[in-house]
Amino acid sequence: MKKELGIDRFLKNIIEKYMFEICMVIALLAAVFVRAKFAPETTLSPDYESYYKVWVDYYRENGIIKGLGSAIGDYYVPLNVMYALCSLLPVEPWLPLSVIAFACELISAVFIYKIFFLLTGRKHHSMFAGVATLYLPFVAFNGALWKQVDALYTCFLMISLYKLLKQQYRASFIWYSVAFAVKLQSIIFLPVYLILYITDGFHSYDRVIKDSGRKNTYSILEFLWIPAVYFIAGLPEVLCKNGLRRTYLSYLYQTQELDSEGYGMVSFFPNLYNLGFDNFDKLLSGAAIMVLLMVLMTIAFLCYRRKDNIDRKLVVYIAIWTAWTCVILLPGMHERYDYAMLLILTPFAVLIRKQIVLPMFIANVCSLATYAYTLFGARDIVNMTVVSLFYVGAYLYTLTDVVRLINDEHQQDV
Repeated sequence: MKKELGIDRFLKNIIEKYMFEICMVIALLAAVFVRAKFAPETTLSPDYESYYKVWVDYYRENGIIKGLGSAIGDYYVPLNVMYALCSLLPVEPWLPLSVIAFACELISAVFIYKIFFLLTGRKHHSMFAGVATLYLPFVAFNGALWKQVDALYTCFLMISLYKLLKQQYRASFIWYSVAFAVKLQSIIFLPVYLILYITDGFHSYDRVIKDSGRKNTYSILEFLWIPAVYFIAGLPEVLCKNGLRRTYLSYLYQTQELDSEGYGMVSFFPNLYNLGFDNFDKLLSGAAIMVLLMVLMTIAFLCYRRKDNIDRKLVVYIAIWTAWTCVILLPGMHERYDYAMLLILTPFAVLIRKQIVLPMFIANVCSLATYAYTLFGARDIVNMTVVSLFYVGAYLYTLTDVVRLINDEHQQDV
C-alpha cells in the first residue's frame, strides 16, 4: 500500500475539521455565480427599462439635488437616495442595483441564521437554513432578475425580529422603523409588535435574558420610533425643496394607486381576490380593510387569552401568521409582497414546525408560479385562479395549526 503523501494528509485534515464550512463557502460562491448570470439580463424585468433605469438616468442628467427636489418615481426618500447614488457610478444601473440586493440578501441570511440558532441552539442547521434562503427562487429572481428592492427592507425586518426575540426592544423598534421608512410593505409585520404589547411580551426560556433583568414588555412610547425615523428619512428631499406635503405623504399617495393606476383588488398576487373579485376594488377595498382589522383584532384577542403560552418560537409563528393574513386580505397586493413572510416561513417550517412543511412548500411553489407569470411570460401556462386556490388553502391550513397551538394549554414549546 502506498504511503499517503503529506499534502494529502494536510488536505484531509482540513476536510475533516472544516467540511461543513467548506460546503457553506462553496454554496455562497455558487449563489454569487447565479446572481452574476442573472444580473445582466434586463429585458425580463417589467420595471427596469420603464422605471429604474429612467430614474437613474434622470439623476445623471439633472444632478442629485434637482432630482431629489422633483422626487422622480413613487418610492419614499431612502430608495430615491439609493437610485441617486447609483447615478454617480459609471456603470449601467443594473449592476449596483443587483449588488445592493445581493448584499441585503446576505444580511438577511446572516440574521436568519442568528434567529434560528437562538430558537433551536443548532448551529449547523441554522447556518444551512440561512444560506439555503439564497436559493429560494423568489429571492434570486427578485433582486438579480427583476432588479427589485424587496431584499432591502426585508434585511432590516430580519434584524428587527432578531432583536425582538433577544428582548432588545428599543433596537428592534428602531430597525423596524428603518424597514418601514424604506418600504411601506413592512407594515405587514407591525401587528406582531401590537400583539406583544397587548399580551405583555412573551416568555423567554433563555437564562441569560432572565438574569439580565430585562422586562418582558415595552412602553407604548417605543412605537413613536416609527414616525420619528420616517420623518428623519424624509429630510434629504425636504432639504432639496421637494416640499413637506409631497415628501411625507408619499405612502398615502402609494395607497391611492388602486384608483390612479387601475390595479384592481390585486396585482398578480395569489390571494383570494383572484377568485372573481379583482375588478370590484371601488366596492370592496374599504370593506376588505375592515375585514382585515377584524381578523387582526380576533388574533390579538386569542393571543391575549392564551398569553401564557407565548414564547419566542410562537412569536415568530405569530409574526408569520399576521403578515400572511395581511397579504391575503389587503387590497392592491403585488406579486412580491409576501417576500419577507416567505423568507421566514420557509426555515421555520423546516427547522421548528414540521407540521406546516406542506403548506410552506405549496406557498413557495405558488410564488414560483407567480414569478413565472410575471417575469417569464408563462401566462398561457399559469392559471392565477388555480394558483390562488392553493395559496389560500396553504394559508388556511397554517391558520388552523397556529390557532390550535396557541389554544393548547399544555403546549410549552412549538
